[in-house]
Amino acid sequence: MSKIIINHEVISSENKSLLNEVNALKKDDEITYFDNGIKISLKLIKNKILLTRENDKFKINLEFEENKNLVTNYVIKDMGISVKLETKTKKVIIKDESIYVSYDLFMNDSFSDSFTYKLEWRDL
Repeated sequence: MSKIIINHEVISSENKSLLNEVNALKKDDEITYFDNGIKISLKLIKNKILLTRENDKFKINLEFEENKNLVTNYVIKDMGISVKLETKTKKVIIKDESIYVSYDLFMNDSFSDSFTYKLEWRDL
């Protein structure tokens, strides 16, 4: 396990979230870091990316594979509710120390928004 510094950017039609110079852990093909109390785990499996965002109230699982529609879920823990999520991934670029994903998100078969997720890292 190694310590790294990450910068991430999430852009939607309504929002832009930046996270700069945050400490993270990298073990094999998995990166874990925190964003405002939300644990983010990113796992690379060949050309597929698994992204989990979780805190004590919710857990969101997203999967990305270029030109594929993948179904996962959004769990609201205290209510015991699971909502179907579908990602329609337009573009995935995985480099040595960066990831870029462009996708559309659907909740219960209804369009939610379009997103761009960028993550860059370097050794601490």
